[in-house]
Amino acid sequence: LLLAACGCGGIESIRIQRPAVRYVAFGDSTTAGPTERDYVDVLQDLLGESEEAFANEGESGEGTQDGLTRLRELLALEVYPNAEVLFYWEGGIDIIGFIREHDPFLVRSPEDAAFAFAGELNEMLDAVETNVADAIDAAQDAGLEVYLATYFPLSPGLAKCDPLPLDILIPFQADHANVYITMLNDRLRATAARRGATIVDVAARADELLADRATYFDCNHLSEAGNEIVGRVFFDALTDDD
Repeated sequence: LLLAACGCGGIESIRIQRPAVRYVAFGDSTTAGPTERDYVDVLQDLLGESEEAFANEGESGEGTQDGLTRLRELLALEVYPNAEVLFYWEGGIDIIGFIREHDPFLVRSPEDAAFAFAGELNEMLDAVETNVADAIDAAQDAGLEVYLATYFPLSPGLAKCDPLPLDILIPFQADHANVYITMLNDRLRATAARRGATIVDVAARADELLADRATYFDCNHLSEAGNEIVGRVFFDALTDDD
């Protein structure tokens, strides 16, 4: 069965219904890549499932508002009519967008008394929380069990860091960026608790991820080695919930 969906700019894209899919991974570049083997592949292997049982709906550069719209369209089209589980991982792009707009060089921590954008930051986090809650509600209304992931910290000192103007993240900037990530993760945990979603606490493995630079592809993406760790975190959350 072919399904037509309205895409960006009014362009229609064709989606093929995939009844074999049971698990849908939905998110930003944490789900989409950039490595060839991501956490979805690791999780599939750990569960002993076929490739056909998984769908990777990662979209690099997507914030929670656009993600909510895309998720609702995906659910309305019933592309995956027999799906049972949604792995949701979004919110990081909202943080990156805020930093780029208000403090692109990460001069101040949002915890500093002199931080001038506390009101704007709270508004952004409130919007993220609302979007994530609405995404959970939409998925649950469609009969899906939702697993919501927290974010890993940024790693300093790597040669590539696209979100920042100088393409590199030095230690004090990483410290400041990771305060934002902690704030985001607090909101994600609270939203999951209110909405009855299961938390996949990737952030709890921060020490393990930061201990070896080989776990990072660049400052804000994991390598295949990092995705091996994250895939196991998802596996533990899924099997513990069973």
